[in-house]
Amino acid sequence: MIKLVAKKLVRNISNNIISKSCRITNNTIIVNDKLLFENNNVPFNVFIKNAYKYFINNYPKFFKMDNLSKLGIIAVELLSDEFKSIDGKEIGVVLVNSASSLDADQTFQKTIVKDNYFPSPSVFVYTLPNIVIGEICIKHKIYGESSFFVSQNFDSTFIYNIVCDLFSRQGINTAIVGWLDFIDNDYLASLCIIKKISQQKSNYNEMINFTIENFNNTIKNDI
Repeated sequence: MIKLVAKKLVRNISNNIISKSCRITNNTIIVNDKLLFENNNVPFNVFIKNAYKYFINNYPKFFKMDNLSKLGIIAVELLSDEFKSIDGKEIGVVLVNSASSLDADQTFQKTIVKDNYFPSPSVFVYTLPNIVIGEICIKHKIYGESSFFVSQNFDSTFIYNIVCDLFSRQGINTAIVGWLDFIDNDYLASLCIIKKISQQKSNYNEMINFTIENFNNTIKNDI
């Protein structure tokens, strides 16, 4: 497991906003603090399949994905109205988790043990954590800068600075950002949309300013 560490100066982009958030955990889906979907007392594979049928139901590739990618696809789908009209080159993705692709790694390991040797290419392709970003970008035609970081805990200041860097240097004005983790049927997607806005715009007054404190409160919670 690789951990990436970087030190950057905190920049003030308080005129930018957290426009929407989505949280998936414990068989519930919450968007902007409102419960949208609940499917209690079922395992993850049943819950996520039912969520797919309820929110998407027209993307068959979903069923070939690993658990982490399925989780990410559902979460981003529920945020997608915030970036559908934006050029894919202007959208970035920054995700973090603590388990990397360990769930897919364990599944693949079972196919190469000595007594049951039959490697599965369809499983092997998901044995990198950033593959979920690829799946998200393919579905939503996103072409901007993307990063996946592996860290034991969610460092809101570090991720805040990564987003600031995207907005200042990479031509990005919208970012899909947050925590996305799955291991041993323990899962959490806590994502949000960050938007770069101009000082002249006034229709965002009721939105949440993108500050470290607000970002941490939106994403972290029990991470």
